[in-house]
Amino acid sequence: MVESVEAGPSLRAAPFGPGIKEVIRLLSARQRSQIASIATCVNAPARTVVCREGASAQSVFIITAGVVKMFRDLPSGKRRVLGFLFADDVFGLAQNGHYDNTVQTITPVTLYRMRVSTLADTLRRDADLTLQFVCKLTHELRRALRHNVIIARRDAVGRVTMFLGVLEQNGLLDDSRIEIPMSRSDVANYLGLSLESVSRALGRLERNRIIAYEGRHGIRIVDRTRFDKILAAL
Repeated sequence: MVESVEAGPSLRAAPFGPGIKEVIRLLSARQRSQIASIATCVNAPARTVVCREGASAQSVFIITAGVVKMFRDLPSGKRRVLGFLFADDVFGLAQNGHYDNTVQTITPVTLYRMRVSTLADTLRRDADLTLQFVCKLTHELRRALRHNVIIARRDAVGRVTMFLGVLEQNGLLDDSRIEIPMSRSDVANYLGLSLESVSRALGRLERNRIIAYEGRHGIRIVDRTRFDKILAAL
């Protein structure tokens, strides 16, 4: 991994407070600078393992650009994709001093790496910054619960559509265009579907003119009404 220089990281989540529903960037310019002062900015190429399951947890990471996947290798030899993380997401929180999951970059990624002990000391001294991290962790809990809702759906089209909705909410969007940087096999693993089921679901959405392909990794929503109807059909 190659070190780089950035203005400072941010966190994106729905903050606490009445009347605030949208996901926003939480950290002020001062807080971004504060985090940057205790962190190292790193550029990692695609397919880099940033932290490995079972390793001693020395650092916490905030992504500023790019996409990573979290996975766990099971005793059976199979691999389970647990989630995808995007810009302004945090990872590296551990259990009993060891990383719970392996995190690998999907695209080239820029991230900030902070020593756990240094971050803990900083949070102890700054209640407002601590609150922003609590907001982010609460947001991550909501995202994990949403994953449970997705895989509880019986229909593959519904699971795939909800996944596209997650990508859209995470900012991989430009005028209804959704970038899908992860492999289709990783998507299938994450959704608890076979690769063939994911391909058939995407094909059905395309034939029904709900989505259209744009390039190798792009999809455009062409019928927002029917797309949203599938999302709501839990």
